[in-house]
Amino acid sequence: MEIIGIDLGSNSLRGVRMEVRNNGEKKEFVALKEYDSTVRTAEGLEKSGEICKSAVCRIVEHLLEMKRVLGITQGDSVVALTTQAMRKARNSEAVIEEIFHKSGIRFRIIDGLLEAKITALAPKLALERLKIQKKYQKDCFLLVDMGGASSEFIVCGEFGGVEFAKSFEIGIVSAKDRFCSVENLKICKDVFLKPIVEFVESCKIKGAIPKFLLANSGTPTLVCAFKLGLEKYDARLVFGKELVRADFDAMLQEFLALNKESQIACVGEYKADVVPFGIALFTCFMEALGFEECLVMDEGLREGAVIASVLGLLKA
Repeated sequence: MEIIGIDLGSNSLRGVRMEVRNNGEKKEFVALKEYDSTVRTAEGLEKSGEICKSAVCRIVEHLLEMKRVLGITQGDSVVALTTQAMRKARNSEAVIEEIFHKSGIRFRIIDGLLEAKITALAPKLALERLKIQKKYQKDCFLLVDMGGASSEFIVCGEFGGVEFAKSFEIGIVSAKDRFCSVENLKICKDVFLKPIVEFVESCKIKGAIPKFLLANSGTPTLVCAFKLGLEKYDARLVFGKELVRADFDAMLQEFLALNKESQIACVGEYKADVVPFGIALFTCFMEALGFEECLVMDEGLREGAVIASVLGLLKA
């Protein structure tokens, strides 16, 4: 059985065609084809309160390209989820209808808590491959998925099957729109960090004490690709790699030293202006939560959408 998972975030559009295999009592989820692009869904959202026409055009254009790359046909099972930008925009219903009319893809808006839980599904399965390493044979970890308009913090572990998750309205695009400069973001960091720190501390009081930090969003994977010197991004090469705060600082300084044309050539037109905010924001998260290093992997909501669908976690 093959299923398509699609994640329309506030900054990116990601899709995957996965094969679901039966392996005894367990199910295996194998990625066959992947698609990833930047559409800036949340462009101007902070000021206008709406998804703008140019963003809708980009989304439709890239969805049609995704359908070609992943070979999506009418007969395919497609699970398409969208998150914070659509949750926040007052014109989201009209936008979703327009996207469906022009692309044939029907998106479902999910709330922040469900987003966090679905996002955690694929990394938790992927983490099983790393448990041969002693440092990851832990019963509790913190997963941070930093998006364009929101960031999800999920404390994962055994502790009686309980999982703590919360979504916060701060992401790389919203940070740029709200603070305008990296310097101002750092000056104002206590404002958005306070509730995040309080959430993690409340989890610790309940016995859920994260032993390591896991990151699966675009900024950590980009920094990892930069550290590895990859000319072309490859999720398999960043899987299971570790980053320390100095890696983020190094890329931020090198990126800011480039002129605008070089920045665009490095990461693309729709990422260049938000990359510094993403790096600075994630560094703020690490510092505030007391983590010197993080484990990196690419699996996230698009893969989680497939897993959640198969496990019956997405009710109609």
